[in-house]
Amino acid sequence: MDDYKSLAFALLAAGIATYAVRWYTDPLRAIPTVGGSSLPGLSWLAALRMLRNGKAVVEEGYRKYPERTFKLPALDRWLVVVSGRELVEELRKRGEEELSAPESLKEISQAKYIFDPLIVTDQYHVKVLQEKLTRRLPELLLDIVDEVMAAVQDHIVSREDEWTSVEVIPVMQNIIARASNRAFVGLPLCRNEEYLRLAVGIVVDTVKTMIVLSLVPRFLKSTVARFYNKVQRNTELAVQHFRPIIEERQRIAAQRGERWDNKPNDLLQFILDKAKSNNDTISTIAQRVLGLNFAAIHTTSTVTHMLTRLAEHPELLAPLRDEIEESIAAEGGWTSVALANMWMLDSLLRETLRFHGIGLLGMGRKAMKDLTLCDGTFLPRGTIVHTAAHALHHDSAVLERADTFDAFRYARMRAAAVRSGSDQGTGAKLQFAATTTSPEYLPFGHGAHACPGRYFADNVLKAVLAHLILKYDMKLGGDGVRPADVFIAMGVLPAPQSRVLFRPRKCGGDPGQ
Repeated sequence: MDDYKSLAFALLAAGIATYAVRWYTDPLRAIPTVGGSSLPGLSWLAALRMLRNGKAVVEEGYRKYPERTFKLPALDRWLVVVSGRELVEELRKRGEEELSAPESLKEISQAKYIFDPLIVTDQYHVKVLQEKLTRRLPELLLDIVDEVMAAVQDHIVSREDEWTSVEVIPVMQNIIARASNRAFVGLPLCRNEEYLRLAVGIVVDTVKTMIVLSLVPRFLKSTVARFYNKVQRNTELAVQHFRPIIEERQRIAAQRGERWDNKPNDLLQFILDKAKSNNDTISTIAQRVLGLNFAAIHTTSTVTHMLTRLAEHPELLAPLRDEIEESIAAEGGWTSVALANMWMLDSLLRETLRFHGIGLLGMGRKAMKDLTLCDGTFLPRGTIVHTAAHALHHDSAVLERADTFDAFRYARMRAAAVRSGSDQGTGAKLQFAATTTSPEYLPFGHGAHACPGRYFADNVLKAVLAHLILKYDMKLGGDGVRPADVFIAMGVLPAPQSRVLFRPRKCGGDPGQ
């Protein structure tokens, strides 16, 4: 018995010694820790606490280590965070062979455990979105607007002179899913209720699986994913909708060649054209389209923030309506130019992204080799590094009254820059646009790897908001106070039960209809 006790004691001592050596020799140990202890075991407990108080911890790090680097405990890794313009610019300028944005996204999203390996290793569909769909947005916009109008008619049922309470998140999920899929897969699939349920469900399932896998040690991730991951299963259900469409398009292409009359002008077709040179199956093609749905439908949070802000301050609606009506009339209908000329609507979007955002951290990068940052911080290969985006966006030393939500802030800044007649004024139309990134504005990242779908998201969100603003009056129910945002770990979400009251306008009409 004593021998067994001695053996157990020796094993325990060896385990403690191993952890101690690993901690002492960890190259990240030199980086200041925020949010708890960096000691083995204690850092894991600190990571659990971060699930509830992540916002306060990131703000503490940003405040204590300005223009420097600090680290945060996560359940499966350390997150290194940089603050200050110089370090943000360094992340932007470092080459892909040193700091990789795509590899960071793959790791943070747990992609290799959730999606087909072919999609993880060859993400050509992202380039198709960027190079094909974005360039054809002017051609696709009328279809998107048509779908927005039809979806709003179906999902916001209200009578004249009556206020109707709408639970914003599920309704906006469906409207955005329909509008996005009008450009992704076209009619009639974009209105198929089962397909839309699967598209929205895969977004929810992906997020849930990402969260669960982030709580699991690396050696268990594959096993847990096999039992928990519903994405592959639901993709196969979605394939039933994709298969007849894809096979019909492939049959026509085989008969008529690459160019044929009435060839669909949608994302699915752009991917099919590219898929011929890859080893894609109908299943992987479907998963590529559904993966891009994830990014599109994820904008539901942003549109919810915007609607609750408008309902909280209905005085914003009149000037927005005037601008929307004037822009559409000037261009003779709904066009990309008309949307671009809606400076106040664009300002509302940019301010929403700045103030609320979708996460506390941004601009993720993965160190592809050992390297040293300009502040002397050593990053070993495999380190994930971020910017403290949310804290930066709320820093009044960077932006005046940064802790105040000011819907038309950027519209005024644009107008002032144009009036100045300076070099700055020349590019003002783009400088303060919602899609333009900078070291101080990071909702879409910054640099060459800024979100490739941001222009598509910008058009869809503006089409939805502009139509709702023209058609309805809005207000909050109850005490008229907007519900507070929800912070979970590094995520920022609108209140889950957010509701807005809608009433059809008596003189409401869409000048573009």
